[in-house]
Amino acid sequence: MHKGPAHRPLIVGTAGHIDHGKTALIKLLTGVDTDRLKQEKERGISIELGFTSLLLPSGTRLGVVDVPGHERFIKNMLAGVGGIDLILFIVAADEGVMPQTREHMDIIDLLGVGQGVVALTKIDIVEPDFADIVEETVREYLAESCLRDAPIVRVSSTSGEGKQAILKALDEVASGVHVGQRGHLRRLPIDRIFIMEGFGTVVTGTLWSGRLSEGEVVRVLPHGLTTRIKGLEVHNERVSEALAGQRVAVSLHAVEKAALRRGDWLLAGEGPEPTRFVDARLRVLRTASKPLANNTRVRFHLGSAEILGRLILLECDELGPGKEAWVQLRLEQPVLTERGDRFVLRTYSPMHTVGGGVVITAGVGRRRRYRKEDLEALRQAEQGTPEERVLAVLMRRGSLGTTRELLAKESGCTAEEVGGAIQALIDSSKGLRVSKNLVVSRAGLEEASTRMRSILEGYQRGNPISWGILKSELKKRVESAIHPDLVDAWAQQETDARRLFARSDRLRYGSDSLNLRPEHEALRQGMLDVIRSAGFAGRKQREVIDGLQALVTAGRVGGTLAGQLRAMPTDQFRKDADAILLLLVESDEVTRIPPFFYFSTHLLGEAIERVEEFFRSHGEMRVGDLKSLIQVSRKQAVPLLEHLDQQRVTQRSGDVRLPGPRLRRD
Repeated sequence: MHKGPAHRPLIVGTAGHIDHGKTALIKLLTGVDTDRLKQEKERGISIELGFTSLLLPSGTRLGVVDVPGHERFIKNMLAGVGGIDLILFIVAADEGVMPQTREHMDIIDLLGVGQGVVALTKIDIVEPDFADIVEETVREYLAESCLRDAPIVRVSSTSGEGKQAILKALDEVASGVHVGQRGHLRRLPIDRIFIMEGFGTVVTGTLWSGRLSEGEVVRVLPHGLTTRIKGLEVHNERVSEALAGQRVAVSLHAVEKAALRRGDWLLAGEGPEPTRFVDARLRVLRTASKPLANNTRVRFHLGSAEILGRLILLECDELGPGKEAWVQLRLEQPVLTERGDRFVLRTYSPMHTVGGGVVITAGVGRRRRYRKEDLEALRQAEQGTPEERVLAVLMRRGSLGTTRELLAKESGCTAEEVGGAIQALIDSSKGLRVSKNLVVSRAGLEEASTRMRSILEGYQRGNPISWGILKSELKKRVESAIHPDLVDAWAQQETDARRLFARSDRLRYGSDSLNLRPEHEALRQGMLDVIRSAGFAGRKQREVIDGLQALVTAGRVGGTLAGQLRAMPTDQFRKDADAILLLLVESDEVTRIPPFFYFSTHLLGEAIERVEEFFRSHGEMRVGDLKSLIQVSRKQAVPLLEHLDQQRVTQRSGDVRLPGPRLRRD
């Protein structure tokens, strides 16, 4: 949170035990009775949150959240205090510190509300000496709390005594409150939903950050509803824009009241999706009755939401009173949160406040207990600068790299912070933008380069008659460690540097040439001779290999290598011959024409010349014309013509071919 004098509207919240006079004091100060429900008036206690505003002597206007004090309504109290900036802490002079005084104080302390005023109420019904004793007791109780230095003001809501002193104290405290916007998301936790005639569905809450504008498109999360702001009210006045720190009533377009609930968030602009996984630094209250055990079911309070979940202790088996540790909350419902959000934990049953903490990262996924990498990631996300946090994530991800979205989740940075950090890392050569979505550290690139070079060189040693490895096979071999976009980027980098060479979809490292062993060179030459001898008729793969093997067996292949070829086992001969045939195709000495013919590329060029010559005196060509032209059967002529169509030498028109775009014309 930003540290500095208040630069936005402020919210004051009440806190204190039931029947200590919170609502009566707010009525004295504002003239408004915040108990609006019939049962509240009948029972004389606050059940729900109450809202109003307070004009201070300086002219500053504070939003006011009045909370219930009964232990049964702590859930409602928590729904309102998440957005307050200063506290009006109330203790009755006739009772002093009571159980809910303590629990409310614990909650305020956990939420980091560090400034406020203590009101010692009901002074009209006790003797001054007794009030002195109670005040001293309250001061002792607050000595180790966030309100240790807060002024204590005596007041009577019945007689009005102390009213001006309370207003003055609030004015002085408010002028020194150090606040900023809560996070970077433009969000409002919804704490009340109702129907207003002429306006439709209205939601209220304290705007945590940014601005809301009339007519703006917003989302209701976690449901994912998209709607539009029809109107805005602040302090019962219609406004076109609401600011962070203000209590806001928002009229929503075409949304049913039944579709919303307290605990939802109103989000404007871009933001992360809600998540069930929240990583945090948790502090257990010193007053907790027993340690918290791993996998304890808890109630997670953030904003106006209460969500059930499991507490996973990442670095211990139990966490005792007054202790802190890294934890992961695995929630039963998703929550919208970001780094720096404060939360409160209560036990599942019976319900007691036991601790709270600060969100570090959210949406990363399941953390593993005692895993060094996860604990280090959380330390980096908590303590480092955005650049350090982003680099730490990239280093952990290695050659897999990550996207901007995942960087934001794992580093706890905003989208803007991630963008700035990425650019800084690129400028300092510590990071690399591999593709539109993928970012990798320089170390990750170097690690990937070493690994892929080793794979290529190993493949080339083990496959001496293959020109290179298929890129798809390279990607498959490294898919668990290197992102495919990084494979592509590395291949382009190495190709540009003339260290890597590509033929079709194959890659070869170090040299473009393949030095065959003598026996394989003999195979290559022999197979090429067999294909050339077929002329325009071509040869099937089996015909090429069988033809060469027959020549070798018959002794019609001479030279010093004939004996080596004859000595080759049949299976090895055929396996090597298959590889050599592929090599001939990739080197463009032989052309494969579907479905199964192999032609000498040189002779195929000659065939194209004859077709070109034919069209000098003819306007169209039929299959029979090509048969006569190069003396082949229809079985060979049809595939040849289809190949010429694909090469745009000819183009088909019904049963005939016309000259294609690539055919040379005089």
